[in-house]
Amino acid sequence: MLIGQAKRKDDALAGLARWQARHRAVAARLAPEDVLVDTMRGRSSAYYRVRINLQRVPEAERPAEVAPDPDYDPAVEWAGARRR
Repeated sequence: MLIGQAKRKDDALAGLARWQARHRAVAARLAPEDVLVDTMRGRSSAYYRVRINLQRVPEAERPAEVAPDPDYDPAVEWAGARRR
C-alpha cells in the first residue's frame, strides 16, 4: 500500500507518522521490514516513496486505500520545466 511520496525524505516520513497515528492497531502489527522507504529516481533529482506491506495484518483489519499523504508528483514539475 502506498502511503506517501515526497520530494524530501523528511516529508515522506512525516506522512508515514500521520498514517501510523490514524491506524495505531495496524501499525502495531507491522514489523520494521514491512515499512519500505524507497528513493525513486526522477529525471534530474530523487524523490521518496513510503510503502507498507500489510501481509501480517488480516484482510478484514486492513485500512482502505486512500490518496497518498503527501502526494508529490514529479511529472508535474517536469512538465512545468519543459514549458519554460
